[in-house]
Amino acid sequence: MFHSPANPIIRLVFGPLALLFYLWSQAAPLAILAPMFMVIFLTLMPSRPPLSLMLKLLLIVLFVSLGLVFIGGLLLDSPSGYLLFCWSLLFWSFYRSHNDGKDLLATLMLIVVIIMTIMSKQMQAPIEVLPWLLMKSAVLALILTYLSFLLFPGDEQDILPDETQADGSSAHMGTILFKTTAMTIVLAALIGIGSSQSMLIAITIGSMIKLADPKEHKSFKQNRLITTAIGILFTFPVMLTFAFGLPTWVVLGMAIFCGLQLAGFAIRRATPLAIYQLLFTNFVVLVYQIITHIGSDALYAQLVRLISISIAIIIGGLLLSMLHHETGSTDETELTDETGADDEKRSEEAPSNAPAKEPKAAAQAGN
Repeated sequence: MFHSPANPIIRLVFGPLALLFYLWSQAAPLAILAPMFMVIFLTLMPSRPPLSLMLKLLLIVLFVSLGLVFIGGLLLDSPSGYLLFCWSLLFWSFYRSHNDGKDLLATLMLIVVIIMTIMSKQMQAPIEVLPWLLMKSAVLALILTYLSFLLFPGDEQDILPDETQADGSSAHMGTILFKTTAMTIVLAALIGIGSSQSMLIAITIGSMIKLADPKEHKSFKQNRLITTAIGILFTFPVMLTFAFGLPTWVVLGMAIFCGLQLAGFAIRRATPLAIYQLLFTNFVVLVYQIITHIGSDALYAQLVRLISISIAIIIGGLLLSMLHHETGSTDETELTDETGADDEKRSEEAPSNAPAKEPKAAAQAGN
C-alpha cells in the first residue's frame, strides 16, 4: 500500500511495537510473546510469503505450541524425563539451525523451550494455559506479519545473510552436542539463581550459539559484542520518557523513533541476519520490561537489564571461543594425519620406482 525503500525497517519497528503497546494496554497475559514472535517472522521472511508458506507456518506453529508444550507438561513431574525432553528439543533445534540458519521450526523450538522451562520451573506458572497462550500469540503474530507486508511492501535488501560453510563441517555432531549440553546447563543455572532476567539471558545466549559457521562465531565475539551492547543503549530514551510519566503515545513514539535509529545503526554496521534478529528481539523485550516496570528505580532496573545482557554475551562468547578452539584443534589434527599419510605413501612409492631407473643407467654406462 505504502511504497518506500524504508518499508522493511518500518514494518519491523512499527508492527511489533504497536502490537506490544496494544496488548499492554489491554492487560493481556504475557504481552511480549506475540511481538517477539512477530520479530522472528519478519526477520526470517525478507519478502511477502505466499499463502502456501503461511499455511505451512501455521502448521508449524500449531505443532510447536500445542504438541511440544503438551508433551512437556506431561513430563513436568518427572525431572529426568523433562530434562531429556528439553535436551532432545534443543539438540534438534541446533541441528536444524546448523543445516539452515533461517529454519523457522528450529528458531521457534529454541524460543518455546526457553519460555516453557523458565515459566514452569522458575515462575511456577500453570503449564495448562501455556500451550493455548503460545498458540494464540504465534497465530496473531503470523497474521499481523502478513498484513504488515501488505501495508508496507518491499523486500529486505540491506541486511546481510548469515555466512554458511560449503563443506559438511556445519553438521558436526560433537559441536551440536556441546551446544545442547551447554544450553541445558545455562538454563538450569538461571533457574537455580532465580534471576528476573533469566528469559532475556537465555534467549540471548541461545541466539548467539545457534550459528553454524566458526568464522561467524569469532566475528560475533570480536565485533558483535559491541554492536549488541550499543544496541541496548537505544532503549534508554524510552525508559526516560516512561519514568517521567509522559503519555503512552509519547512513549510509543519514542520507542518507534529509537527502533528506527537502531535499524539504521545495524545496517551501517553491516550486521548479519542472526544478529539483526537478536538486536530487535532484545529491543522489544527491553521495551516491554520498561513499560511493565512500576516504581521509581527505573534507571536501576535498566542498568540491571544492561548488565544481564552483557553477562549473557560474555557467556556466549566464552562458549563460542571453546567451540572455535575445539574446531581449530580438530582441523589441525586432521591436517597432520593427512600429511603423515601422504608422506607414508610417497615413501612406499619411492622403492618401487628405483628399479625402473637401473636399466637406463646401465645402458648409459655401456654406451
